[in-house]
Amino acid sequence: MAYNVVWHERALSDLRSLERTMSRKIIERVKTHLSQKPEKFGKPLKGVLKGLYRYRFGDYRIVYTIDQTDIRISILYIGHRKDVYR
Repeated sequence: MAYNVVWHERALSDLRSLERTMSRKIIERVKTHLSQKPEKFGKPLKGVLKGLYRYRFGDYRIVYTIDQTDIRISILYIGHRKDVYR
């Protein structure tokens, strides 16, 4: 069962700031992997970010939430691993 993917405006802005090839790779990975099994591929975050998940793609992190009732994941942020959790 595939989850519907909703891109937050901040995530779209983050994608635009990346190189075009990297943006395309991230979008493709979200469609092929993350939308299929978001709990398997992602890792739950702790502390203040509890309730959010992160997916690691090279040096980039995709931060998202999972809504089981609507079968939807919301992509919130995308960024380099050194900056994304700030």
